[in-house]
Amino acid sequence: MTRTEFINTFNSFPAKDKILIVKKLQTQMADVLFDELDRELPDEEISMSLIMKEVKAYRNARKKKN
Repeated sequence: MTRTEFINTFNSFPAKDKILIVKKLQTQMADVLFDELDRELPDEEISMSLIMKEVKAYRNARKKKN
């Protein structure tokens, strides 16, 4: 099936079915995109104390904006 045939077939579905199809595609594509990004990022260990330090810094910066 060509891309054009697929699009034409998709367009023939009622809106309710299109929504279901799109949700399924979004889920699958999110998984693919996550896997691609995961491969690009280095595997670095991070300690819980460093995570908490970052969380506190973010919260403090947010408090200062308000």
